[in-house]
Formats: sequence, C-alpha cells, structure tokens
Amino acid sequence: MEIQWSLVLFTVLSGAGAWLFASAAIDELKGTTKKTAFPAAILAVVLLAVGGICSVTHLSHPERMLAALGHPTAGIFLEALLLGILAVVAIVYAILVKREASAGARKVFAVLGIIAAIALTFACGASYMMSSHAMWDTVTLPLAYLGTAAASGTALYLVLCAALKESDEAISFAGLLATAGGVLALVLGVVYGVAGNVAFGDQAAIFWLAVVVCGGVAPIVFGYLASKKPASGLTYGAIAVVGALIGSIGLRCVMWLVGSALMSLFGVAL
Repeated sequence: MEIQWSLVLFTVLSGAGAWLFASAAIDELKGTTKKTAFPAAILAVVLLAVGGICSVTHLSHPERMLAALGHPTAGIFLEALLLGILAVVAIVYAILVKREASAGARKVFAVLGIIAAIALTFACGASYMMSSHAMWDTVTLPLAYLGTAAASGTALYLVLCAALKESDEAISFAGLLATAGGVLALVLGVVYGVAGNVAFGDQAAIFWLAVVVCGGVAPIVFGYLASKKPASGLTYGAIAVVGALIGSIGLRCVMWLVGSALMSLFGVAL
C-alpha cells in the first residue's frame, strides 16, 4: 500500500504534541520545572494544529472532512474532537501558568491534559482497526501508536528543559520521563509487531531498526543518560527525539505497507 504521508505526519506530530503537554502536566503535579511549562504548552498546541492541518491535506476534496465531522461515529470525528479538547486544555493551562494562577487550578488542567493526551494518541491508532485486516484488527495497534507518541513527546520535553537551562533535578526528571516513554514505545511496539505479524515479515528490517532500536532503545538509553548527567541533557535529549521520531514514523510506515490489500478501500474511506 502506498504510504499516506499526510496521515503519518498527522499522528506523529499530534502525538508528539499530546505527550509533550502530558509531560509538562506530569511535571506540574511533581513541581520540578520553573521555566518550561508555558513554552511546552504553546509548542504542544502548535504541533497539534500542524498535525490537524496535515490530516486534511490527504483528501482530494477537503469538504469530505466536514461530512466526517458531521457524523459522531466516524473515527475522524473522534480524533478531531479529542485534538480540539486537548488543544483547549493546553491553551487554558498556558494562560493559567502565565498569570501565575493557583497551583490547584493548574493541576486540574494538568490532569485533564494527561487524560486527553492518552485518549487522543490511542484513538489515532484505533481509527484504523478493522475486522477485514488481521494485521490491523488488534488493540495492540493503537497501543503502539500511543507508545511511540509517548516516546516522542517525553523526549521533546527533555530537550526543552535542557535548552531552557532548568535545574539539574528538573532535567533529571525529564530524562526519566523520556526513559519511561521509550519503555512504552519499545514494549507496546514489540507487542504489536508480534500480534500484528509484522515483526518477522517483509517489513521486519524497518520494524526492528526503526521502531525497536531507534524508537524504543534510543529514548530509553539517552533518556537515562540525561537523568544521570543533566549537564549533557540537551545532547542526549536531541538524540532521544531523533530516535523517537524515527520510530514513530517507522511504525506508521510499516502499518501502511502491510495493508496493500486495502488500498482501494482506504482510498474511499479516508
């Protein structure tokens, strides 16, 4: 199947933005960073917006998106709804941070953001599930989408913390978040690779090199190194981001490549 790059970019960018904000939200609950919350929320909104724009560009007739949004049962409707909710939560949170609102109010929107980020990145993968395709008809697919998004967003948060010269404690915690994101990407990616029968098929090389090594192992290793050596957090974080994004793109490319039998169907459905 021809890779639908617009849809790949949509889920990669929106997923990274979702988990970038989720990382800031988690840190809000812990309270280690001082300067990263606001720029992280703004960058998250930008990534969500750009991702949303990418999702429309694959349609030869963009007005079809309006029809999809008019049907609450459509996967596109759910994705758009969750993306919009998360963007609003992130914007409100950014305003609260900028105005130095109460910690309680910020924490409420932090929790809402974490929930919305999880829901959005899972839904982006769940919209592809269908009984007619065994390699896509598994809950491990949306879980893998969630995992790769977590790795990308947490690694990006590490880069921001290091670039803004947060305290060693804050950078170290961000490194641990990147490590946790890498673990999610690795475990959930491998589970999908086995359950979806792509780990040992024609796309095995892409899967193991891009998804597993770059997308999972790299964020784990370099996130952990950043947690131990905060002074080098920017370098380690940059490597983790590159690896996580390669893994995120690789997973989605593998998914499309194994779906050759459904090209005509998706040409209409998407």
